[in-house]
Amino acid sequence: MGLLTNPSISQKAKYCRKLVRHNTLICFSLYLLGVGFFCALPDNNFSSGTYFSENALLPGLVNSELGMETVALVKSLAGELQRERENYPKSLPYPWLLAKMRRFGLETHTHNFTLNYPYGGGKRFKGENVFGILRAPRIASTESIVISVPYRPPETVHSDVSAGVPLMLAFADFARKKKYWAKDIIFLVTEQEQLGMQAWLEAYHGTEDGPRILDAGSLRARAGSIQAAINLEVQSLDISHINLKIEGLNGQLPNLDLHNLVQKLSSKNGIVAGYKQTSSSPKRSYRYQDKLANMLSMVFSQASGVPTGNHGLFHKYGIEALTLEAVKREKAQAQNQEVGSMLRIIEGITRSLNNLLERFHQSFFFYLLVSNDRFVSIGDYMPSLALMAGSLLIKAFIHYLSIYYSDDDETEGSEHEVAQKQKPSTDIGYFSVGIVLLVAHSIGALAMFLPHSATVSRYLHEANLSTQLGLFTLLVSVSTIAVTLPAFCSLTPLNGDALQVAVLLELGTVLLAVGMLNFSLGFLLSVVLVPFIILLRPTISSRSRLLSWFCCLLLHPMNVMYFVLVGFTWYLFPELALKPLLTKALTATMDALTYSVVDSMIYGNWLFDLVSLIFIPSWILLWVLLFPRNEVSVAPKLKTK
Repeated sequence: MGLLTNPSISQKAKYCRKLVRHNTLICFSLYLLGVGFFCALPDNNFSSGTYFSENALLPGLVNSELGMETVALVKSLAGELQRERENYPKSLPYPWLLAKMRRFGLETHTHNFTLNYPYGGGKRFKGENVFGILRAPRIASTESIVISVPYRPPETVHSDVSAGVPLMLAFADFARKKKYWAKDIIFLVTEQEQLGMQAWLEAYHGTEDGPRILDAGSLRARAGSIQAAINLEVQSLDISHINLKIEGLNGQLPNLDLHNLVQKLSSKNGIVAGYKQTSSSPKRSYRYQDKLANMLSMVFSQASGVPTGNHGLFHKYGIEALTLEAVKREKAQAQNQEVGSMLRIIEGITRSLNNLLERFHQSFFFYLLVSNDRFVSIGDYMPSLALMAGSLLIKAFIHYLSIYYSDDDETEGSEHEVAQKQKPSTDIGYFSVGIVLLVAHSIGALAMFLPHSATVSRYLHEANLSTQLGLFTLLVSVSTIAVTLPAFCSLTPLNGDALQVAVLLELGTVLLAVGMLNFSLGFLLSVVLVPFIILLRPTISSRSRLLSWFCCLLLHPMNVMYFVLVGFTWYLFPELALKPLLTKALTATMDALTYSVVDSMIYGNWLFDLVSLIFIPSWILLWVLLFPRNEVSVAPKLKTK
């Protein structure tokens, strides 16, 4: 009786063929496992309860020394400020604010800055910040704490947060009388939203070198190295709850200990506070769906890389900061009992930060908040991204094997014959593949460079095109060039296989690298891109090829942004008909594109640069793969007899 199997068959070849045959199932299973792992994170078995890692923060939780005279001062200052706002409907009431800071014994200065807007024919916008420094009586000016308030004039379209100014000034008067401060306290009132804060930080740290879009100017005085910052957005002295804003530039987050400190102090003083806190949300949620919704809301908010408040710009300089948004009560009450509570919260935060002997370092800098008292650390959530992005790296390895091994079940012959058949009869055209990679990434670099070019800006202004329409047309033109690239850069099936391996390696590596810096962005990109790339079949039937072309066009970064904004527009304006809905979404897409370019130029948001340099070239390469040259493949395959 003959043997059922041929003992001369290489076991290595058998395993390779099995991997090639089941590569889609393996990679897609890893993708689904990653998504499922993320969905399991809100469970208490995967998340952890919040706690203090730095015991030096605890003194701020002791009894408050703040008296009722400070509360009365807040109400008096609030009335004076409202009268001053009537006289300054479009700007900050500088004389009144400077006079009050000097009266309370602060070292008071102003800071001027200018924005040379890169579009619109060179428009210039000017602003002025006001800050006062309370010098530490116990030590030289080596360290400092910042308490900031963004000022919005009466004619602004944003919600009024001027109530934070009297709170800050009253606390400055209280702090001046105390002798236990070991750090300088900077009381800062900024103009022009985040623009004023960015200019002040650049001037404070002296990072401006040469002519720039944002002329930060200079400061007449400085305090010590900034250890932490608290930004106040108080809508009214009648406070319903506090919404904690933590997302910073490029998805950076403050140290978790700072969040826990504010959470603990707010609870101690009787004001409900929490991340994404609303008047209807409970103090503590136990339901899985609520925890998942809270975690997803943080993912969507963090992925854009846009700061949710002025605090987000401090993270760029290694300064821990967050924003306390005190939301106005819907039904006003005669007694503003929360004024004293808010002052005690500010006092407790400042005293805790004053007690720090070193910078925040013990708790987590990378985390996702599941609820007000539970979080998921980087060690717990990264496996979900590693499974999804890792599936691309595994597919790259298997696809490389497919160049040399077919998915047949058996191969007869000796090991020497197998080895001879495994040698490629034609070498891969690395030069051709390299040219396609270079051209694709050059187009991506062009998409990033053109919006930053002063020549292009002047041309758009001379052509009487709006900034939004001009930038949108520019990037659509670049995308049109990319779509026509397969007519000039089509590859043989063997070179296409090599190019696909390169694309898989690049995307898998980039997704993991992005996820280490901004997990939310890396996770969302993986959820959208990985399934299509896993199912990509360059050499398939004509009917399926049309479907692949259509799906690939839908995954163009600009189309993805448009479809996302269509969904947001439909959610916010459900009463709109289809045509007005699509038109409004298109306008929102052009606005979002413009904001991303301007944020990249002024604040250093790298979302636009990342998409231009990495994901647009990757899309171009995937598009080229769907147009292989029509000739017989010369890639060596092991065939059964």
